[in-house]
Amino acid sequence: MRRTTPVAYVATASAAVFCLGGVLTGCGSAAGSGYAAVGAAGPADPSAPTRPAPPRDGVELTPLDGGGATGPSTPPGSPGSSGPSRPTAPGTTGTTPPGTPGASDGSGTPPSAPPGSTTGQGSNPPGTKAPAPPSGSPAPGPGGSTTPEPPAPPSPTIPAGPNAPSGLVVGKPVLADTDVRWCQRVTIDFLNTGQHPVTAGTVTFGSHVIGALGIDWATLDSTRDLPLPLSPGKPATGTWRVCVDAWRVPLGMHLNTKDVTFKWK
Repeated sequence: MRRTTPVAYVATASAAVFCLGGVLTGCGSAAGSGYAAVGAAGPADPSAPTRPAPPRDGVELTPLDGGGATGPSTPPGSPGSSGPSRPTAPGTTGTTPPGTPGASDGSGTPPSAPPGSTTGQGSNPPGTKAPAPPSGSPAPGPGGSTTPEPPAPPSPTIPAGPNAPSGLVVGKPVLADTDVRWCQRVTIDFLNTGQHPVTAGTVTFGSHVIGALGIDWATLDSTRDLPLPLSPGKPATGTWRVCVDAWRVPLGMHLNTKDVTFKWK
């Protein structure tokens, strides 16, 4: 029988301890960190927490049945959650109560306007009249067309003379001075309110020569044509330059063509 020496036991025990140390070193930390876990961390370890620490990343909850999206959950009652809906009274649907303005019957059709109210289409309420047109504007005729107002007759007026056409209105002559003292400008307005046009007629002017003291020294006549034809319903104006001989109106005198007569053919 072979005798084993104590040296062999010592060598075998040393090899076992060495192998056990290598296994503990590999389990205690990541590869290459260079330390071995020899016990639990205690208060003496500065890296150990001294109070409960919350997780650094969000908590992700996964339903047990696997249906539904994953992600951070929102507790009931917090902002952003819908929460349980409130029960409604029997017979109501959460819409505007019937009878209030703007309420509908649920069919999508707006409520009809109450009797007597306007619908916004320019209609007038029952019992009211349409607004009258402004004064001076032509009144609408049949079919919606406007009838033009007849022209106003001249005013003041003078007699048209004997044998004048029916409905002929003659305005009072308007006198104006010219660049010479022996001539005057005479303007007369006409309006034929009759049914037939006036196609013939003349006018005779009587020019009075007035002295410096207001004495009427002479009356000189001149005949001119009228602005014919004078159509019914259309105003017409005649303007004439009435002159006499220059020597008849010496310096300091002037003309006054105040006499006007007509001859109708």
